[in-house]
Amino acid sequence: MPDRKLVKEPTRPDALRGRLSALKRVSSQIAAVGQLDEILASVTEGLTQDGDAALARIWLLEADEVCPVCAGEMRHEKGQRNALHLRASGGLHQNVAGAYHRIEVGSHKIGEIARTRQPVCTNAVVGDPRVVDQAWVATHGLRSFAGYPLVFGDRVVGVLGVFSRDVLSVVDFEELQVFANHAAIAIRNAQLFAEVERLNQRLTLENAYLKEEIRSEGGFADIIGESPVLELMKQELQDVSPTDATVLLVGETGTGKELVARAIHAMSLRRERPLVKVNCGAIPAGLVESELFGHEKGSFTGALQRRIGRFELADGGTIFLDEIGELPLDAQVKLLRVLQEQEFERVGGSRPIRTDVRVIAATNRDLAAAVTEGRFRADLYYRLNVFPIRVPPLRERARDIPLLTAHFLAHYQRKLAKPLRAVTPESMTRLLRYPWPGNIRELQNVLERACVLARGPIVHVADPLRTPAPLPAAPADAEFATLEEMERAHIRAALQRTGGIIHGPRGAAMLLGLKPTTLRSRMERLGIIGRVKPVPDY
Repeated sequence: MPDRKLVKEPTRPDALRGRLSALKRVSSQIAAVGQLDEILASVTEGLTQDGDAALARIWLLEADEVCPVCAGEMRHEKGQRNALHLRASGGLHQNVAGAYHRIEVGSHKIGEIARTRQPVCTNAVVGDPRVVDQAWVATHGLRSFAGYPLVFGDRVVGVLGVFSRDVLSVVDFEELQVFANHAAIAIRNAQLFAEVERLNQRLTLENAYLKEEIRSEGGFADIIGESPVLELMKQELQDVSPTDATVLLVGETGTGKELVARAIHAMSLRRERPLVKVNCGAIPAGLVESELFGHEKGSFTGALQRRIGRFELADGGTIFLDEIGELPLDAQVKLLRVLQEQEFERVGGSRPIRTDVRVIAATNRDLAAAVTEGRFRADLYYRLNVFPIRVPPLRERARDIPLLTAHFLAHYQRKLAKPLRAVTPESMTRLLRYPWPGNIRELQNVLERACVLARGPIVHVADPLRTPAPLPAAPADAEFATLEEMERAHIRAALQRTGGIIHGPRGAAMLLGLKPTTLRSRMERLGIIGRVKPVPDY
C-alpha cells in the first residue's frame, strides 16, 4: 500500500497559487507540443519556483543508448532493457548526472513507484529507511516527499519525485497527482512529436533521393560492355555485392563509378533500403560534418532545427561517398569512428547514434600517395580499402564503344523525340580512334551534341574530338604586375588609341566606360597627368 501519512490541514494559499501557476505552465506546453527538454525543465522549475517544492526531479523510463548521459559514458548493445534515467532536476540540485542518475525499475523508492505504478507520499522523511542520505535531509530541513508514476495510457513514461520543507495535506497530494498526470501527457506528446518529426524528415529525404535516382542521367539499368577488363570487374561485383564488405572504387573521372556503386547496392541484401549518395568534394568544408552526421537545433548559427545526416538516413542501406579523397582531415576522423564502431554523434549532440550502413567509397586520386603526403589518414585508407575495385577507363575497353554508342543513341532518341538509328561509319572510326580522356562521360556529351544537331536518323559526329589546348602558363620566375600597374598600363593604352583625347565620343573616357572627370581623377592618382601629349578636348 502507498505510504501516505498525510495531514488533513488545508493547503497554504501561496503554495496553492504556485502549484496552479505551474500546472498552467505545463498545460501551455502540452498545447504547444514543445521540445522534450523544455517540457521537463518547465515541470521541475514550475514546482520549485512557482510552487513550494525544495527539490523536484523527473526520471524517464528509457534505454541507456537514448539517455544523453549514459550514452556518452558507456557502450551498450541494442535491445538492452530500460531503466529510469534522471533527465531534469530543479531546486536544491540542478545536476542530472549524480549518484541517482540511473535507477533500475524496482530499485529504491523511485524504482518501486515505476514498478507498482502507485504514488508514494510521506511527511516523515527524517528516519525513513528508504531515504538513504539522512544527513542531506536534515541539512536542508526536508519534511515530506511525494513520488508519482508518469503514466500515459498503459505505458509508464517515468517518475516524478518532489521533496518539500512543509508537510503535505490530502489536498496537496491530490493536486500534485493532477499535476503529474498533465506532466505525463506533455512528456509523452513531446516524445511522440519528436519521433514523428524524425520519421517525417527521413521520409522526405528518402523521397528526394528516390526522385533523384529516377531523374539521374546515368541511371541506366545495366553496365554496358563486354570487353575483358569490364567482364573482370563484373565478376568482382558479383563476388562482393552480397556481402557487407566496404568497397573502394578507383578510377579516372567519368568512368561510371557511381553506376558501379548502384549496381553493387542493387545486387546486395540491402537493396530494399536507400542508396544515399554524397559528393565529398561538393560540400563546403565547414558543413561536411553536418551533412554526414546531422546536427542538433542551435548547434551553430543557422541550425534552426534538428537535421538528420546522410549516415542516419542510410541506416539499413548503403552510403556512396564519391570523391572520398576530398574529405577534410577532421571529418576523416569521424568517418573512421563510424566504420570502426558503427556509431556517430550529431553536431552539437552528446548521444551516440548507432547505425547499420554499408560504405562504398570512390576516388579518382591516388589515396596511397595522399597517405604518404599526409593528406589522407592511413587508418581510414586501410578501412576503406577492404575490397578495392578498379573501374577501367574507356581507352582500355574500345570494343565497348559501339555498344555504348548504340545505348546512348537509344537514350537520346527517347529524350529528344528523334528517329536516331546509328552514326556514320566515318563517325564510328573517329570514336574508336579517339583516346577519350573524359571517358564515358565525355562520350555521352559528344553523342548528345551530335544527336541535337542531327537532321535525320543517321548521326554525324564532327571532327576533331579533342580537348581545348590549355592556356600557356607564365614562367615561374616571371614578374607579376600589381593591380595599380595594370590599371596604369590600361589607361595609357586607351589614351594611345584615342590620340590622347579624353572627352567626347572618340575619347578615352568613352572607351573605358568612365566619366571624363573620373578618368582624370584616376590619371592624377596614378601619375599619368602631364605624361601624355596634351590634346584639345571636343
